[in-house]
Amino acid sequence: MSTLTVAKKDFKGARRARTLWLVAALLAVVAGLMAYVWEAGSTQTDAEAVRELLRTVAAIMSFLLPIVVLVASYLAIAGERESGGIKFLLGLPNTRGDVIVGKFLSRTLIAGLSVVFMFLVAIAVALVQFGAFPVAVFVGVVVATTLYATVFVSIAVSLSAFVKSRSRAVAGAIGAYFGLIIINLGIPVISIESILKYLHQDLLGMEANPDLYNFVLHLSPLYAFQKVQNLVLPKELLSFPFAESASNAEQVSRGFGDSEVVAPEGLPLYLTDEFSVLILTLWLVVPLSVAYWKFNRADLS
Repeated sequence: MSTLTVAKKDFKGARRARTLWLVAALLAVVAGLMAYVWEAGSTQTDAEAVRELLRTVAAIMSFLLPIVVLVASYLAIAGERESGGIKFLLGLPNTRGDVIVGKFLSRTLIAGLSVVFMFLVAIAVALVQFGAFPVAVFVGVVVATTLYATVFVSIAVSLSAFVKSRSRAVAGAIGAYFGLIIINLGIPVISIESILKYLHQDLLGMEANPDLYNFVLHLSPLYAFQKVQNLVLPKELLSFPFAESASNAEQVSRGFGDSEVVAPEGLPLYLTDEFSVLILTLWLVVPLSVAYWKFNRADLS
């Protein structure tokens, strides 16, 4: 019960943060505006247009949502340590594990509510625009996006448990966003793929290994989320970020709408859509486990 007590107390405190809910509301506005200006393709049905809209909203949020989640969670524990509130929490019958898990549950609830509200706004506007509500795709995309948001809650709360001050927590949140999102956007020179190719080919003088580079990319929450969406989307909206590793890569179309998409065959297990679920699960569990180990040994005086 101590874990739930910490979670309830933290949620009550976090829900009073107007800036947090304002940012979450802005995401909902962005999703609603996207639905308002969205137009169906020349040969698309209304349901197909809405499904593509949901996929596009999720794709845009894969870059924006981590910002909101990190902002909502980076001070979860570090803020308590800096203000001295952590002594009060641990003065009650709460363990350090209760604090970490309770904070994680509270911030996950906030992130989950933000995701659900955002998609509800988008689907409400789309329903008025197109008169279609693809329930299965809606539920699947919401669940996948909530899982993605929860991963960043785990990362943010874990980082917060590692540091003592607000400034270090801010630095950790910025570093996490850069290392997990910006560096995986494919920007020349600073992209993880460019760095890997330089180290592997230029520095070590080894032959190109696309599967190795793709595996490292797949370890990022950003790419894993992209692959997870394939499990809940219809065939015509699937994406194949690692198609060059497939035996029929030359046949793969990356287009949308009317473009014919041929699923790549021959992908290694560690590049499949199903494996991405394991990757996101590890991002949930490992940071919190390491944070517990560190926080349990930290000097809180």
